[in-house]
Amino acid sequence: MAFWDTFLPERIGFGFAAVAYLVLCLLILTTKSRNVPKTLLLGFFFSSFLWAVHYAVWVNSSYNSAFSHFFEITRQLMLVLFLFSALNKHTNLKHFLQQPYSVVSGICALIWFVCCVFLSLEESILFTGYLAFCVLSLALLEALYRKAAITERWQYKPLLIALAVIIVFDFVLLAESALFVRIDTHLWQARGFVFALMTPFLIISIKRIQAWGINVYISRDIVLQSTLVMAAGIYLCLLAVTGFYLRYIGGSWSELLQTSFIVLGFALMLLLILSGTIRRRLKVFIEKHFFANRFDYREQWLKLTSGLRQIDISQADRHQRILQVWLQSINYSQGAIVQYRPHGELKTLALQQRGELTEAEQQLLQRYQHLYASQNWQIDLSEPQGALTAGLPDEQLKLQLLLPIRTKEGLWGVCLMRAEKEHKLRLNWELRDYLFVVSEQIAALLLLMQHSDKLSENAQFIAFSRMSAFVVHDLKNVKAQLDLMLRNAKKHKHNPEFIDDSFITLEAMQQRLDHMLLQLTNKQQDEQPLRSFSVATVLRHVINERCAAKQPQPQLSVIQDAELTLDGHRFANVMFHLLDNAQHATSDTGRITVTLQHNDTDVLIHIADTGCGMSEEFIANRLFKPFDTTKGNAGMGIGVYDAQTFIEQAGGSIKVSSVLNEGTTFSIQLPLHFSKTNSSAGSLLAQGR
Repeated sequence: MAFWDTFLPERIGFGFAAVAYLVLCLLILTTKSRNVPKTLLLGFFFSSFLWAVHYAVWVNSSYNSAFSHFFEITRQLMLVLFLFSALNKHTNLKHFLQQPYSVVSGICALIWFVCCVFLSLEESILFTGYLAFCVLSLALLEALYRKAAITERWQYKPLLIALAVIIVFDFVLLAESALFVRIDTHLWQARGFVFALMTPFLIISIKRIQAWGINVYISRDIVLQSTLVMAAGIYLCLLAVTGFYLRYIGGSWSELLQTSFIVLGFALMLLLILSGTIRRRLKVFIEKHFFANRFDYREQWLKLTSGLRQIDISQADRHQRILQVWLQSINYSQGAIVQYRPHGELKTLALQQRGELTEAEQQLLQRYQHLYASQNWQIDLSEPQGALTAGLPDEQLKLQLLLPIRTKEGLWGVCLMRAEKEHKLRLNWELRDYLFVVSEQIAALLLLMQHSDKLSENAQFIAFSRMSAFVVHDLKNVKAQLDLMLRNAKKHKHNPEFIDDSFITLEAMQQRLDHMLLQLTNKQQDEQPLRSFSVATVLRHVINERCAAKQPQPQLSVIQDAELTLDGHRFANVMFHLLDNAQHATSDTGRITVTLQHNDTDVLIHIADTGCGMSEEFIANRLFKPFDTTKGNAGMGIGVYDAQTFIEQAGGSIKVSSVLNEGTTFSIQLPLHFSKTNSSAGSLLAQGR
């Protein structure tokens, strides 16, 4: 009992309260802001600290000594002044103390102290006087909550809860004491514990209320260790209570049960405290729920998105720019992006303020691929990594963070990062989550770049294939003319007129081949002077020379001839393509008519046949689609597409009307006055060939 008598419950309770208020004082002192609420809050905490120390040292001095009255009244006065300062804005402490409510509060506190110390007041009156301070504090507390804006009340709630509990507890203690003219022992012993337990609420509120300009920072490690110590203290208290209960009910086995339970309890406590897993989980829990994030994620995400958007993925330095944005996301300065190639090869895509990979770093990356190929695991090499770094010299590992770049196929590559010692970040849960999101965003961009390169290569091959298709199409037409000329040569080789026509045909074929070679060598069509030509003359030449080998023979009807200034070779090819298609679609007994006329602005050409016709769906979806043909291997599927392209580039239009099993009509409209500037558009397709 001597031990218990020496450390009475009130000593322990007020001792806890003294430590709690001392910590609050130190936290307030570490802030740089200077304002009236902070100064008075510091005064309230310091007076509460002295008040708690007094009761912890001098037991049984409750409201019965000058020191007791002094500390009680000082603490109450500082609380009232603090609440007044929170309700009203003041520029400095001197101005606040000159206010009437501050002066009246100070005078009342001084008068009451004199009355308590020098007048023999009855205990009921004494306690009632202190009750008045509690009532005033509660009224100010209610006014503070009511005055706060609805959007700001969440800031004040912890403060109101803590102060309300403290004031109401004192009110109950004093009211009962005034009623029964004695202080309840149990309430008095619990007073220090209650005040100490309100400390966390005060800390939370101080951090929340931004209007006071008080930014209290508590180290995560301090909170972790304090939490462990507090948990251990609570655990020991439970052990003591349970041990006492076992001894009380245990009978002859009481000492054995008590000893066994306490030993087992201590062993369990040591196991929990020394467990690294439990400590890590507790630390993550505290960091997630009690501390602000390291990053402003909205701001960081906008910065990252803006940086990635400014990268031109077609430029050669794109990987270097990506690395710079990645490093800036956590304010690091050195890094590299390395891609895993087939057969275990490493390809360095970008470097920032560092040299090429050392041999040890290459071994590290190969080990990482072997160990974590199927896992999205981030590595902090400032911490022990076991098999990953075993046997590798530290001086050659010029990196700290190793971040994987993953795609749906697996591990694509890694990003290596390093910073100066003062800028290094520890890879905790928050940084892992943040870097994971950043890595996913950048991995998507890298994958987009890779697919973009493949698409670019495929586009070049497609362009080459299309050019080949146009060349083959023209060569087939030349070959058809050669075949026709050779077949007729057996019959008419001794006819002088045939010989003359053959040379004319060869000259035309030679011009077509020259024109095609000109296009293949990328020479601009508009560099050659455009000549006007008679539309009727070109149509007659195409019908009589190039369409004569097939039936039915097209019939030309010239209502009004006209002249156009266009690429005559291409115009003739377009007309031949359309007439050739009409011949394929029409039986030998059918009819194909070509009608030429013009108005004030346009030349109108109608090509009508009595062939098989086309459906509306075919016209809408397939007719003008390149490389889609109904002729099988005999066609390339580009004749109508080429015709539409040429006519539209010349400023005209082409329309189709068709009825199945009845026939088709192509209506072509070309402007009469087509400028040389516009005609340059006609060479674009030739360049594309």
